[in-house]
Amino acid sequence: MKKRKDVYKLPAGDTTLQWYAKAVAEMKKRDSSDPTSWAYQGAIHGIPQNPDSSQYWKPYLPLPSRSSVKKYWENCQHQSWFFLPWHRMYLAYFEQIVAQTIRDLGGPNDWSLPFWNYSDGANPKALDIPLAFTSPANDSNNLWMPNRNNTIDQSTVTLKALKKINYTTNQNEIGYGGPETDFHHGGGTSGALESLPHNMVHVDISGAMGDPNTAGLDPIFWLHHANIDRLWQVWLNQGNRHSPTESTWTDFKFDFHDKDKNPVSISCESVEDTRTILAGYTYEGVVPELPKEEILLAAKARKMPQMPLEVVTATNEVHKLTGKKKIVTLSLNAPKNENIKRFKSTANLDSSNEGKKTMLRFENMKGKGLVPIHSVYINLPDKEGNPESYYAGALALFGLEQASTSSSHNSGSGLNEYLEITELMTDLQRLPNWSEDKMDIHIVPNRPMSKDATVSIGRISLYSE
Repeated sequence: MKKRKDVYKLPAGDTTLQWYAKAVAEMKKRDSSDPTSWAYQGAIHGIPQNPDSSQYWKPYLPLPSRSSVKKYWENCQHQSWFFLPWHRMYLAYFEQIVAQTIRDLGGPNDWSLPFWNYSDGANPKALDIPLAFTSPANDSNNLWMPNRNNTIDQSTVTLKALKKINYTTNQNEIGYGGPETDFHHGGGTSGALESLPHNMVHVDISGAMGDPNTAGLDPIFWLHHANIDRLWQVWLNQGNRHSPTESTWTDFKFDFHDKDKNPVSISCESVEDTRTILAGYTYEGVVPELPKEEILLAAKARKMPQMPLEVVTATNEVHKLTGKKKIVTLSLNAPKNENIKRFKSTANLDSSNEGKKTMLRFENMKGKGLVPIHSVYINLPDKEGNPESYYAGALALFGLEQASTSSSHNSGSGLNEYLEITELMTDLQRLPNWSEDKMDIHIVPNRPMSKDATVSIGRISLYSE
């Protein structure tokens, strides 16, 4: 059984990445119609409508007709409860293909895909893309890609998603794994882990990684997703957590090709235990056991009925992001709105009001191009105060252009991002300058935005119990 190892803990003299680079070079030579080629594997995740105009896809032209690969290409699952199992399947077959390529090149028989643990606070280099992927920074390095940011921000890799108890998003909370959907190629609301750190890392690295239609062509993509896959098991190991038990999830199947180019179909239930996928694998430092008893108890536990959060206030116009700080004011001064009255009363912070769940929602975000992460603050002072005291979260619009375009896979209604701000609101309402009449939402880009990128936010709304 293979063990996927932390790329930063590979011992001196280890050849894992050297053989990975050799396999990438070999796979790039294969025709794009070959299921074991680099282009084919990348296209499984996504491919632009006009690959001829993409600098990342030009080396792999000509491509097979879309009709001949429709069953296998553009199948990545995002903003869906299939996000985790689909990417686990994708990784498993990719790893099998790379390992076979390495064996054919005369390499080791036990090669396995390493993971990039960018959240490792004990590693001072954790936020840096491993050196083998960045040096030399030219085409002689098969692990290098142009236009990357080689270091990501600490806020990009926060693991607060692990605190989530539920896998599936419900009416009041973003679940760890995402909302219940059918086959879902993009658009809508990401699950907690997909939102942070998954989307954040993609967008912060940028380049090919910043777009689902090119991300699979970047060799670092696979180490990033190995880490996301690892975090699924880390989440389960905390106890009182379980993957979906509904047959609409467990029995759902996706199509891939194996190392011998044979078509395969695999269900979500069959990939819950990493030790039973293909030849099986575990992760360094992670106990592979599934807590079966706790899974059954949690699955059968009777859930208290939940009242949906109600809208307190919302914008009534579209707001555009231009690469500069954007301030949007939400009015709380509408005495006829009973929800606002109830929300404003929480400023008194008595025992019955404190800690009521509150969410800030950014809905129907549409646009094109690579958009940087935008940090969101509430009532951020001009000069005084620590910005982190007003930080609500961030928007990482991974797949924005894809989600903005109507197709057979999605409605084109854009992306949604929900930020839970319960604790922040309690803190802000204790401040002497808290206003019961309005809230200022500050949206600040973390990096420069390219001139050809556009973003519009259909609605910003505040929900509360």
